[in-house]
Amino acid sequence: MVRFMATNDLMSELQKDSIKLDDDSERKVVKMILKLLEDKNGEVQNLAVKCIGGFPTNLGPLVSKVKEYQVETIVDTLCTNMLSDKEQLRDISSIGLKTVIGELPPASSGSALAASVCKKITGRLTSAIAKQEDVSVQLEALDIMADMLCRQGGLLVNFHPSILSCLLPQLTSPRLAVRKRTIIALGHLVMSCGNLVFVDLIEHLLSELSRNESMSTTRTYIQCIAAISRQAGHRIGEYLEKIIPLVVKFCNIDDDELREYCIQAFESFVRRCPKEVYPHVPTVISICLKYLTYDPNYNYDDEDEDENAMDADGVDEDYQ
Repeated sequence: MVRFMATNDLMSELQKDSIKLDDDSERKVVKMILKLLEDKNGEVQNLAVKCIGGFPTNLGPLVSKVKEYQVETIVDTLCTNMLSDKEQLRDISSIGLKTVIGELPPASSGSALAASVCKKITGRLTSAIAKQEDVSVQLEALDIMADMLCRQGGLLVNFHPSILSCLLPQLTSPRLAVRKRTIIALGHLVMSCGNLVFVDLIEHLLSELSRNESMSTTRTYIQCIAAISRQAGHRIGEYLEKIIPLVVKFCNIDDDELREYCIQAFESFVRRCPKEVYPHVPTVISICLKYLTYDPNYNYDDEDEDENAMDADGVDEDYQ
């Protein structure tokens, strides 16, 4: 209770515009707040995160009051805590990182602090994402990476190739949740990446779709292409000549979930690349009309068997 009240009082003080901290005070306050993240009391942990950031004015109390190198200390510690064996510490530190990222000025502002923080976080996140033996760490890191790419992607252009390299292997993860969050992150990446990174991504997806090693990964790649189309818009248009025949082929496979993802991809192409998709519209319409009357609960194989049986009976009668 004492720690809670003391932390609450500190948070109130940090919100005051009049407060000024010297270097030694900054160091002590930062050290104390980061220590409180490890507190056994969840309410104290939550207050510590609020002290770091999460307020509507500026960057939040602490991040806006201390110098850049102290912010880097905060980010470093939060990233390290994300890899902790303690689940509660991992969770609260992930919230802290999301809070800091959410409160940074937009990439367009040219903020040196935003650039420094994002660059600091990126390397740690790519390592955490590659740590496939701990799925909970992967999922948190993918969430934060997607959020950072969405908000600050323009500041990370030099890191886009390494981010792509760490994300692509996760598309074949045995965990569906990992694959889904990877797709979200890639969707945000294409909003700000350069042409070389975009081409590498599309060519990888086309290559993997052509191999078609399993239905599970094929579904993932189709979903990924649809997500990229929604976010990148016209950029994917020049690749539709290669993409659409593959999607059409997968529509003919007896897998309802895969068909659904294919049709969602068609919808995205039509919405985002109307000019490039125009030559393929008759094919898309034909497929859509076909599946408008399709009932996934009806056993079409039984109908075929009945027709074959009737044909056989007719042959027998004629023979008699």
